[in-house]
Amino acid sequence: MAAQGEITFARKASGLVRGLSLWDAFGVGFMNQGLTPSIWVMISLGLGVYLGGNLIIATVISVVLAGIGFPLVWGILGGSMPRSGGEYIYNSRIIHPLIGIGESFGNAFIWLMWIYVLAPWMADPGCVMLADFLGWKWLYNADTNQFFSVLPYNWGTFVIATITSIIAFFFVVFGVKIFARVQKVVMGLGLLGAAIIVVVLLAYGKDDFIASWNALAAQHGSLEYHDFIAAVSEAAGKDMPTTWNWYDTFGVMVAGSWLFAYSYCITFIAGEVKRPDKSIILANLFAILLPGVFMILTAVGLYTLVDFDFLSATAWLDNNGTDAIAGYTLPWSPHFVGLAAVVNQNPVILFLMAFSFLLFTLWWVALSYLAFPRIIFAWGMDRMGPKWFTDVNPRFASPVKNYLLCFVLAEILIAVYCFYLPFQEQGLSVTALEIFSVFGVTAIAAAIFPFSPRARGIWEASPYRKWKLLGIPVVTLGAIVNLAYLAILAVFFFFQETKLEEFTLATGMLILGTWAAGLLWYAFWSWRARRTAGISTAMLTGELPPE
Repeated sequence: MAAQGEITFARKASGLVRGLSLWDAFGVGFMNQGLTPSIWVMISLGLGVYLGGNLIIATVISVVLAGIGFPLVWGILGGSMPRSGGEYIYNSRIIHPLIGIGESFGNAFIWLMWIYVLAPWMADPGCVMLADFLGWKWLYNADTNQFFSVLPYNWGTFVIATITSIIAFFFVVFGVKIFARVQKVVMGLGLLGAAIIVVVLLAYGKDDFIASWNALAAQHGSLEYHDFIAAVSEAAGKDMPTTWNWYDTFGVMVAGSWLFAYSYCITFIAGEVKRPDKSIILANLFAILLPGVFMILTAVGLYTLVDFDFLSATAWLDNNGTDAIAGYTLPWSPHFVGLAAVVNQNPVILFLMAFSFLLFTLWWVALSYLAFPRIIFAWGMDRMGPKWFTDVNPRFASPVKNYLLCFVLAEILIAVYCFYLPFQEQGLSVTALEIFSVFGVTAIAAAIFPFSPRARGIWEASPYRKWKLLGIPVVTLGAIVNLAYLAILAVFFFFQETKLEEFTLATGMLILGTWAAGLLWYAFWSWRARRTAGISTAMLTGELPPE
């Protein structure tokens, strides 16, 4: 079998090194949840659409479902097949290589999308938030809509996004050990800022907030507390709800998935983690629980600080833009960090709160650079792509060529986003693509893993093969819970009661398009493997690639 493997795979060894600890793996999963910006997404994009959502209940449901489903699905698959490259390895071995490439092709595009969607967020809302809080008009001037006093909005966004992409590239290109050291620093500072936001929200009461808001409104000639609610209700064409309902609470979970569904990023570096049988599953679990704690504390603080209808009004306005109503002239948007800034305007605290948003967003981009190159690396190992996909720099144990390809593609897409398609809802489009193409397909693979004839040898060697509950493999039960969570997200994404019908239709076409491209990719490279090496796809995916 080993001799056959040497002939079959593109390399005799991956060249990647197992140098990451449980703590490092947790950092990858946790940082890919993007704590501060994801809380903003859950509130502004989630509550901004589903106005009657209860943030606490939505978080508890999400933590329970995601906290069971994702660690069991991705932890058991990753621990059973500890190779870098993510779900392509699992789906190609359990279901079929055609499905593996079709799904993985979409996920490769997803990671590029994350770069071109999130790198511009460093400019807006990141640098915009920082500039608004501290009055740094040299960074961003809202009156002229310019960055750095000279660059128009789209050019300034492009420059900041490009700088972000370059920094993220250098964080990962020199190998995972250097990456892990930097990650600890970024994570620590990001958590500090997020903790300060929570403390500020919990430290003040509703009377304090209303007095501070009205004083700030008087200073800037803006709407007072109760007038603000009325103005937003008029602009939205309906009264802001004064209490929550179940339908909107489930709807908020779609945007809230950014906090709980993305620790799976750990599996892209599974071949570089020590003790993957324990580290991957535990790191996934802890990377879901910690954001859950922060989100609940944030929600408790917000519900204590303002009325329910006021919070819904702020989410609606931040989601639709501050120019959506007349009379709002406060110096920053009323997102959740902005609400904290209303009651505490200490410049150091303001800086650390905004800096937390920037740090987590920056690391999102860095993790995209970590994932995309390892996806195509896994393809290359199976001869499902050019052989140079498997090139690893011996000094850094890093696929440098793949990083360079990622940078070039990302830079092209950033330019397209900044100059031609600059709408933030594309972030939710990526979420939908992952729900169906990545999470859904992989959950199905996990459910049938113990019963798949293709993966019988892998399952029999799995450290989890004896994990059963009432005679049913735990991985199958975890997959069922995972699919239930994904079903909620899918329904409330495509049937949201907004004017985004064209957007959701375009997202559906994007899902079909990436699958079609992936199937064409598979057809070509499977034909080429047979023609040049006489190797069938069944032989390629009949065993795990070498470490």
